[in-house]
Amino acid sequence: MKPVVLHHVIRAALVGALALRAVDAQHVRPSTAPGGVGRVALPDARGNVAGEWRVWGADAWSSRYSPLDQINAQNFNRLEQAWEWSAAPFGADEYYRTTPLYANGRLFTVATTRRIAAAIDPETGETLWSYRLEEGIRWQKAPRQFAGRGLTYWTDGTIERIILVTPGYHMVSLDARTGIPDPNFGVNGVVDLQAGLGFPLVPLAVDDTGSLVISDAAPLRRARPGEGWDPVKRIGADGSVGIDPVHGQIANSSPAIMVNDVIVVGNSSIHGYYPIRVRNLPGFIRGYDVRTGRQLWKFNLVPQPGEFGAETWERGSKIGDEGVGKNDAWATYSADPALNLVYIPVGMPLMDEYGGHRPGDNLYGNSLVAIDAKTGQRKWHFQMVHHDIWDYDNPVAPNLFDATVNGRRRQMISQPTKQGWLYVFDRATGEPIWPIVERPVPQSNVPGEKSSPTQPIPTRPAPYAQQGLEEEDLIDYTPAIRDSALAMARKCRMGPYYIPAVLSDGTSDGGLRCAWYAPGASGGVNIDGGAAVDLETGMMYVAALSGLSTMSLQKDPCSEFRYSSPRDNCGLIGALPPPPGYVAPESRGGGFAGRANASMLHGVSILKPKELGGITAYDMNTGDKRWWIPNGGMVPVTSNDPLFRGVNLPPRPAGGQAQVIVTKSLVIYGTGRSGGVPNTPPRLFAVDKATGREVGAVEIPSRTTAVPMTFMHRGKQYIVFATGAGRSTSLVALRLPD
Repeated sequence: MKPVVLHHVIRAALVGALALRAVDAQHVRPSTAPGGVGRVALPDARGNVAGEWRVWGADAWSSRYSPLDQINAQNFNRLEQAWEWSAAPFGADEYYRTTPLYANGRLFTVATTRRIAAAIDPETGETLWSYRLEEGIRWQKAPRQFAGRGLTYWTDGTIERIILVTPGYHMVSLDARTGIPDPNFGVNGVVDLQAGLGFPLVPLAVDDTGSLVISDAAPLRRARPGEGWDPVKRIGADGSVGIDPVHGQIANSSPAIMVNDVIVVGNSSIHGYYPIRVRNLPGFIRGYDVRTGRQLWKFNLVPQPGEFGAETWERGSKIGDEGVGKNDAWATYSADPALNLVYIPVGMPLMDEYGGHRPGDNLYGNSLVAIDAKTGQRKWHFQMVHHDIWDYDNPVAPNLFDATVNGRRRQMISQPTKQGWLYVFDRATGEPIWPIVERPVPQSNVPGEKSSPTQPIPTRPAPYAQQGLEEEDLIDYTPAIRDSALAMARKCRMGPYYIPAVLSDGTSDGGLRCAWYAPGASGGVNIDGGAAVDLETGMMYVAALSGLSTMSLQKDPCSEFRYSSPRDNCGLIGALPPPPGYVAPESRGGGFAGRANASMLHGVSILKPKELGGITAYDMNTGDKRWWIPNGGMVPVTSNDPLFRGVNLPPRPAGGQAQVIVTKSLVIYGTGRSGGVPNTPPRLFAVDKATGREVGAVEIPSRTTAVPMTFMHRGKQYIVFATGAGRSTSLVALRLPD
């Protein structure tokens, strides 16, 4: 802990009690926010105030819409940097994924792997206060060590609170004016979210100084009786308590959401790329009283025996059963305060690309679940993917809006997905707005796998990403090019969508060693992209990836799973012992690098360039696609191979996930951390929201790394976005010159 950095720090005491200590308190500006007023404006039915941005997605509806129009097509190119707020003094991060809030004259954000909370002067970028919860080894072994995407704001018109959920899974209520924890909330302002789940809390210990390995190796363990902390080796028991690690890990990766006076918070798990254990903690959604921190209800995202949906886990759904785990709602949430409903986009079950240990449809995996925020009772749900074996977890909050369909005004909700479809429902009843049809899909031939015979396929709107690979998708500029592309395509399993993985050793039926994967694990839509909706017109703007990669399965020799993505966990703490005759490979494997190489023919993708990925505009009154643009431009395609001699190759759309918001007249977007045209300066773009025509672009210090936001402060409209990675992370604010 470095007290000189922080204005307020709270440390979890070794016996579980929490004690506040103020550090550098003379720098705190405690009472009146710049531009603030004596009494705070109450939000409207969407949880926002005109000109502010009080929720991660602008409002409880996750519309990402602002009615502001001071920045418009005529002056967008005149934007200049107002300030830059550096997060580097607070520590490092993988990359900076936060969308700040603006409420009552203050900007609020999170930063670093420690997930500090901070208030910022919106006019100058000066830090007003900052806060960090010191979590010891609970933070050290947290599965999701990063900034956490944002904060939660609440007010009753007089009291203002900021709700922070930490990597070590605590929830803190802070006075929005001072950053001081609310003494009436939990214990000294803190609720331990590992309590209240039905598990006893036990002393925890570590055997190494590193963080949790992404495969869930090197975890916490239960402390031995009398075990203490070795400050030199930094191992042992530091006094932290939590759920016995034998049950698995639990964490948080996105902010809670307010529904009237109820805080709704979920949890996240270890990534499902290549875990070791066939059991883990599942997902839970809980409601808390915002004034006291008292837990009001709990909803199980893996239905327990006797609950609705438990029968979809054919080998049993009880926590601790083989195959039970994850189903974590790790993304952001949406709500309709008028209906008192919160909408939970649920992730997928344990293990991304193999599910032989968990036969059945596996509710509520890959579902959108509407929950009564007062009682915690399920109102309705829809499962987008049965028995997911593609890593198609719901990756972002759904968008709420009203539109007129066939002459009838409808209350609608649309869930963007990794699989390239929008699933659109009546948000009060869950009735699909347009038919969603169960259609037969290819079946797995991997031993022990039992894939679903059908999947629900939307009839409208049209997809926004490449799905699967069929012959008509291949480049055919000449007969020789088409033959070469087809020969390459046939090396992996083909199909229209939902193509199951095959074994990498070629022992699956047909002898293939890979399956085509489109969309891949990153989408379609993913958390870095997502959608914005124009609340006035019912137009929706979806930012997505489109590409083509491969997937295959093999046995990790030191994992409990029969198959997984290629990976070797042998020798890691917590892994199984190596089998007899084991020879260590040169690399452990893992990651997604190289998966797209199989689709490249002498530097040219075998996939035809299409108007997919980038930003797609849909009229949600009809479900029709209105326009499409690439993410920052088109990229020239060339090849020196004789196969392409004399062929004028068409350009391809730039990649990456665009990060989009919408205002009175504009769609504004950054290209994301890996998007845009290579070797061009990073820019923030504005396009006409009716046509997609570019009307402005301004250079920015580096690419956006999260969804931007906009607000009005003291008569000036600002756009603020996060950028950077490592120890070079910051918020950048743009505004028009005086």
